[in-house]
Amino acid sequence: MANQKGPTITTFQAVAVASQFGITLAVSVVLGYFVGQWLDDRFKTGVLFILIGVLLGLVGAAMNTVRLYRALLRKVESDRLAQTTESARPADDGKPPG
Repeated sequence: MANQKGPTITTFQAVAVASQFGITLAVSVVLGYFVGQWLDDRFKTGVLFILIGVLLGLVGAAMNTVRLYRALLRKVESDRLAQTTESARPADDGKPPG
């Protein structure tokens, strides 16, 4: 058995993070685009606010994904520690000590 030094995530958890990133990226970029387009039309600024909106959407999606991934790693690590602690306890056979 390999000695694992840090938390590892399952394939399902990795796919969940990747799909969350894709959905967040799509929604935030499209939202940034439309808000930027509306502001550009309102202030007659060409594509300035569209670019700003799309960039803010990209940054927001990346930050959200990093936050989600860190939370997942904390959960996996706490689950691993709880499992290690539980397996280190002596078995309770129902008999009083002595």
